[in-house]
Formats: sequence, structure tokens, C-alpha cells
Amino acid sequence: RLVQAYLRTCPCELVASPEVARVMALGPPVIYTTWHCHLLSPLFTVRQFQGSHPPTVLMASPSRDGEFIAQVARGLGFTVLSGSRRKGGVQTLRQMSDWFRRGYSCGLIADGSRGPARVAQKGPLYLARETQGAILPVAVATRLKLTFNTWDRFELPMPLGRIALLVGDPLRVWPEDRGPALEDKRRELEF
Repeated sequence: RLVQAYLRTCPCELVASPEVARVMALGPPVIYTTWHCHLLSPLFTVRQFQGSHPPTVLMASPSRDGEFIAQVARGLGFTVLSGSRRKGGVQTLRQMSDWFRRGYSCGLIADGSRGPARVAQKGPLYLARETQGAILPVAVATRLKLTFNTWDRFELPMPLGRIALLVGDPLRVWPEDRGPALEDKRRELEF
């Protein structure tokens, strides 16, 4: 509740093409991904633009920090599955695929739970290839923010600071995207 009250003080503007805004509001389900440093703001702000979709299913690391974010996300109405690259991530991606096929959008951190920062990992790509869902990359921009001295340079918007939620065009990963073709998609997601 404290996080909700805090972020409610920050007006948010969606910066996306009309097609992306329509998909966010009306469907079909998508795979959201953002950098680890931005993960708090989209938990609150993406929901403002999702219409009446069922809650997004998220993956959170089974670490202490991951559990904190999981508690915040559950408080905001998200379904949270536990997993990371080193702890049950493959099984969690399978579970997320099942949720996706039942009509739920999914969310994964692009640079994973341990980084390196702003280097895209392949989890979102694997999920997109398995489900044939579109990846919507999400970034957050705000002038008034605290940047923490952590591995990801975590950003916390300051109260009353305006937030721009930047949502890029859909990225598709096809069944034949493997090896070098998947690496090309990873680079495309990263930039």
C-alpha cells in the first residue's frame, strides 16, 4: 500500500504508438519486459493502461530482493511465479507459457535478476518463441529520480515527478529463430 500511495503522486503518461496502446488495452496477451532498474514503476503504471485484462503473470527471483518485489506485485494484483536463470527459471517459463495460453499477459525482466545491467537475457525471447506472443519492451523516463548505487543503478521516481512510460513496438520471435537468429533478436530487444 505504501508503494501504491507513493507512486500515485507521480502522474504518468503513456508514450506508445496507437496500435501498441490498443493492444495493451484490448489484447491479445503480450509479454512485457523492462530493465531491472525500472521494474518498480511499470508494476504500478502499466496497469493503468491495460483495460479489463486479467492480472499479468510475473516471474520474480527467489532471492530476498525478489521476494520484496513479489510482495509489492501481489499487493497490486499480479500473479507472481518464483524463478530465475539459476533457480527454476526453465520450469517457471513453462508455467508462464501455460498462463499465457489461458489469456494472461506475462512480464519478465530483460536483464534478469543478476544482470549484467542493460544486457538483454534470453528469457523473454524463449517465452515469446514458445507462445508466439509479442514482446512489448517497456522503459521509464523521469527527470526527478533517485538512482541507487546498486548493480542495476535502480531508479526510484521522486514524489510528484512525472513519469513517461515508454512502450516500444512489438518484437516477434518465430519458431525458427535459434542460434544466430535468436542472438539477432536478443540484440534487437537490447536496443
